[in-house]
This record gives sequence, C-alpha cells and structure tokens, in this order.
Amino acid sequence: MALIRPKSLRELALEQIRARIVDGEYQMGQVLSERKISEELGVSKSPVREALAQLRDEGLVIIEPQKGARVFTLSDDEVAQICDFRQAIEIAGFELALQRDADGLEKDMNTIVGEMKSAREKGKMKAYLELDTDFHHAIFERSNNDYLAASYTRYGGKIAALRTHLSELPQHTELSFREHQGIADAVCKRDMALIRTLLVKHIDRTRETYNIQSGGGLGAS
Repeated sequence: MALIRPKSLRELALEQIRARIVDGEYQMGQVLSERKISEELGVSKSPVREALAQLRDEGLVIIEPQKGARVFTLSDDEVAQICDFRQAIEIAGFELALQRDADGLEKDMNTIVGEMKSAREKGKMKAYLELDTDFHHAIFERSNNDYLAASYTRYGGKIAALRTHLSELPQHTELSFREHQGIADAVCKRDMALIRTLLVKHIDRTRETYNIQSGGGLGAS
C-alpha cells in the first residue's frame, strides 16, 4: 500500500488562504499581510509567501512591487471574460461527458442536486456553495479530458469566490438552484441542445448579477 505523503507547510498555507478567499473571510481587494497570516497559521513567512505566489497564478491574489499582496478585484470586462470562458469550456465538457460517460454524469448531477436541496433546507450555505462547485467540476471529471479539467480547475477558486460574494443577494441562490435542477434534468434526457441553452442562461444571469451588484467592478475601491 502506498504511503500518504504529509502535506508541506506551503500546501497547508495554500489550502488555508485559498479557503479564506473562497469563503469570503478575506474580502475582495483586502490587503494580505504575510506576517499576520504566518502568525495566524503558526508558520514562517516563507510558506505563506510561496502560497501567495501560487494564488497569484490562480488569479485569487494580486502581488504588486512595494505594495505587497491583496485579494483580487474584478472589472466588468474581466467578469465578462470569465463568463465567456465558463460557457465555452463547460459546453465542451458536457459534450464529451455525454459521449463518454452519460450514466456517470447523470448519477453525479442527481446526487449533487439532491444534496444541494438538503443543504438549502437546512440553511447550510457554505455546504451549498461547495456543492455548487462540485456540480460544475463533475462535468470535467466525466469528460475524461485532463486538459479541460486542468483548465477549469486553475480558475475554480476564483469562480467559487465569486459565487460566495453573490450568495447573499435576494433570490440569487433560489434561481441558481432551479437552474441546476434544470440542467440535471436535461442530462437525464441526454438533451445537449437543452443543456447548452440552460447553461448559457445560467452563466449569463450570473454575468448580469455581477454587473448589477458591482456597479462597475466587484471589489473595486
């Protein structure tokens, strides 16, 4: 049996900081102090600095010379590009998943939607948002294409962080949940045309909501 390698301090710091950004504990545009984070996590500055560099590559952190690190912010144009990216890559993922493992995709969609319903009813918003992320990752897990999966995963944290920032808006989660139900039903019918229509609508509504909430840029100071 293969031994499980313990996580390095860099990996532990990376997971903790990423989670705090995704969960909204660190707000968009917030300055991140290496010293303060290292004290909170009980590690030296070095693994924190390495973790912040990785999060910069993921788009979750901005690092500027002489100014240090801060949580990402978004302009309307950047939000539009993220939504364009999601539509293109998720449609491609669905097409492959339906071709290669439709039964597995159907099972995943139904299971996750059921768990999302339960989380909403119990008021467990954090669990619900994590399941929302799982729903979209399942597309790529069943596509059997490592390149598509890696491309989506690279920006998965940023997409998840944006979900968190919208989750408190009136009706947003309710509408989002209904859209997930509709997409799952379309998967059961093996109806790619309907999936495409619903997915585009789902992401376009999110695009519009970002713009309305931000008034010209999420997290802009």
